[in-house]
Amino acid sequence: MFSFIPSLLLLLLSPAAPALLTPSPPRELEVRGQWIPRDNKQDSFKVVISEGCVTQGDSSDASEGGKEIDLTAGSSLVLTHKIKLVPSGFGSGSGSCGCEADFAALRERLERLEREVSSLREKCGGPEGGCCTPKESKGAGCSIKTETDECPNECSDQGRCVDGKCVCFPGFSGPDCSESDCPGNCNDKGRCINGQCVCDPGFTGPNCSENACPGNCNNQGQCVNGKCVCSEGFSGPSCSDQSCPGNCNNKGRCVNGQCLCNPGSTGPDCSQKACPDNCSDRGRCVNGKCVCDSGFTGASCSEESCPGNCNNRGRCVNGECVCDEGFGGPDCLEITCPNDCTDRGKCVDGKCECESGFTGEDCSQVSCPGNCNSRGRCVNGECVCDEGFGGPDCLEITCPNDCTDRGKCVDGKCECESGFTGEDCSQVSCPGNCNSRGRCVNGQCVCDGGFTGSDCSEKACPNNCSNRGKCVNGKCVCEVGFAGQDCGAKGCPGNCNSKGRCVKGTCVCRRGFKGPDCSQCEDGMTGPNCDTAMSGVSQLSTRDISETDVTLFWNPPPRPV
Repeated sequence: MFSFIPSLLLLLLSPAAPALLTPSPPRELEVRGQWIPRDNKQDSFKVVISEGCVTQGDSSDASEGGKEIDLTAGSSLVLTHKIKLVPSGFGSGSGSCGCEADFAALRERLERLEREVSSLREKCGGPEGGCCTPKESKGAGCSIKTETDECPNECSDQGRCVDGKCVCFPGFSGPDCSESDCPGNCNDKGRCINGQCVCDPGFTGPNCSENACPGNCNNQGQCVNGKCVCSEGFSGPSCSDQSCPGNCNNKGRCVNGQCLCNPGSTGPDCSQKACPDNCSDRGRCVNGKCVCDSGFTGASCSEESCPGNCNNRGRCVNGECVCDEGFGGPDCLEITCPNDCTDRGKCVDGKCECESGFTGEDCSQVSCPGNCNSRGRCVNGECVCDEGFGGPDCLEITCPNDCTDRGKCVDGKCECESGFTGEDCSQVSCPGNCNSRGRCVNGQCVCDGGFTGSDCSEKACPNNCSNRGKCVNGKCVCEVGFAGQDCGAKGCPGNCNSKGRCVKGTCVCRRGFKGPDCSQCEDGMTGPNCDTAMSGVSQLSTRDISETDVTLFWNPPPRPV
């Protein structure tokens, strides 16, 4: 049961202004109660609570500072009790106020204390004065005796005694409600003290189930699964570093929230290409290239520009055009002529139109008649004609070597005199020009193979018939006693009449034939092939026939073998 003492230890939370609750060292608060009669049966107790985040309370100290006070009906009852306020997060590492989670339990305890204070007033505020009757006094203070059975250790002031048994408040358990219950038993990641988890380092939350983040992300990010998800503009494991836009796009270093870009990059996030010398403050940098202001040019806009940028026909030097050859004017737009035509002509579209008597690209040369008709060169006013042309203006067509004075030149070709030939009539000609069957050398034909004669008109015979015959239309007609294509072999009489072979000028007759030219049948044989035996009459033959005599000769037939 509750003891009436000058100091009343409470655990409570002020829900009215949670935004003003800040962690602070333990302090004392006053709890003021005033008895206001209402329908003569029920008292009300008004509690005024100062700021603070309440996480722990204790009402067991009944022996300190107790004293008796006189109360009269209707008088104000002022009860002062020490309330120990432990700043939220002391020993837990959470750094946050757990007011909302404990408010329901604190409110229930507060209502219970109100009821006990009202009961105390009824017991101790009688007409006898003083605090309690002797029957109900106990120790230096007062305690209220109930008519029911007492509970163990008065439920450790953490529960209600119902029929001798403790009905513990949320967060406490045990026969006397002395054991603190923590949510999830702190998940084995902390210690349970008075119903609240004191988490181990690295964990937080009512049940220590959340991973803690370093430095609580310095209030510059959210802690998700133990890692800081930093707010925009911050980075690092604890969100303590100021971040740079786009992390400088890996093209620079982040220093105090600003990008120090690498060479070649620029911009707040180093995403832009830098221009040389920042365009010398004479232009704009676009995609790494300078767009120069009017009057300036160059990669860094450091050079003064020229009119029309010299039209790509010259160089701009200190704002003036140095034109390429062939161009002139302040902007090099004009086309000039070489040497200004040497003052011997006029310049038209970059070409000189020379005065009469002069020529050349710059009219510096003296001209020739008809400009040599494009058949020669004009040198000091005279034509040096190309080969094949002549005359003062190179208009005439000439012949080689002027036909060597052996012919006349007609339209550039020599008509040679008789006995001469060649492009320049320098060669002696041959009869019939060798009929295209040989070469003319010094006026004589050297005939090609197969041809002969003074003009190569005749067909030649092999080996010139070996001088043993005549060449007729390319074939040898051999003399008697010679034969062969070139008459080189000895011949047989009558060529053996095709009835034998000619061997070294002598006929070797076939069987049945005889004679120097194989024209006769052997004795006793007759017929065109000398293969028929003759009869007695047929065996007669004549010989030595003359105009007056004839000799008969008889050959007897051969005897049968």
